[in-house]
Amino acid sequence: MKAVAKHLREHDVARIKRAAKLGAALREAYAEVLAEPCPQSMLDLLDELRAQESKQTKRKD
Repeated sequence: MKAVAKHLREHDVARIKRAAKLGAALREAYAEVLAEPCPQSMLDLLDELRAQESKQTKRKD
């Protein structure tokens, strides 16, 4: 029974370590994506979409 419990603990520890490594890799990749410059045309489109959304929410109120 002790061997099974020890194996489960080792498995859990390994899974936690893998999850931590994956989390670090994802945070790093996300930071790299956020650091990339966004084209002005995309920023303009985003402003336009936000303005349209604002108009729609005002109509519903």
